[in-house]
Amino acid sequence: MRVVLTTGGELLFCAHHGRKFEPELKKIAAEIQDETERLSATPATASESER
Repeated sequence: MRVVLTTGGELLFCAHHGRKFEPELKKIAAEIQDETERLSATPATASESER
């Protein structure tokens, strides 16, 4: 997870700790990016012509 702070900095967290601290992070964050669902996503199979 990536947390962009209102002060301009950023913090990076693993999913576990990002969720654990999310309530407090929301107080100081301009943006919270959570793309953890991509970790379990199954990639599409490439067609024969794309290999």
